[in-house]
Amino acid sequence: HTACLCDAVIALLKVPLSFQRYFFQKLQSTSIKLALSPSPRNPTEPIAVQNNQQLALKVEGVVQHGSKPGLFRKIQSVCLNVSSVLQSKSGQDYKIPIDNMTNEMEQRVEPHNDYFSTQFLLNFVILGTHNITVESSVIDSNGIVWKTGPKTTILVKSLEDPYSQQVRLQQQQGQPPSQQQQQRTAYSRF
Repeated sequence: HTACLCDAVIALLKVPLSFQRYFFQKLQSTSIKLALSPSPRNPTEPIAVQNNQQLALKVEGVVQHGSKPGLFRKIQSVCLNVSSVLQSKSGQDYKIPIDNMTNEMEQRVEPHNDYFSTQFLLNFVILGTHNITVESSVIDSNGIVWKTGPKTTILVKSLEDPYSQQVRLQQQQGQPPSQQQQQRTAYSRF
């Protein structure tokens, strides 16, 4: 029997690595369920945020195992990638450093009792609608990354803060800013 087992192992080693991984991944069926907050009531509506504030995006998740959990793959951590893309721009063109234009972040979290939670602070300096994508992967005890998904998207609409909007409108109308506004501007510089 050991000769047959050795022949089977040798035959498996001759199979391309990509097929071995595909077979291994399908056999184990580990998946992740994600929940994002804040989340819009309607998935097609964007979450509103002022362009001078950060959005704290909370990502919670549960690792779901196949019919025999822990039989093959031990999960060391979950890798979460968050990225944003400007979908449509509104307002004027402002000179903004390229670093502030997109959000690209990665965090690795260790699940406890198959639950994990983390937070991302996102900037939306450019006015307009941004498409946020959160993608998860599993990292096993050997350090191998498994693209289990899911990939979740939400929309964020970056709006001009009311104070900046008021100052901009007054400047367009040729009115000098009031004394109170001049004081606020002086304080915001420090």
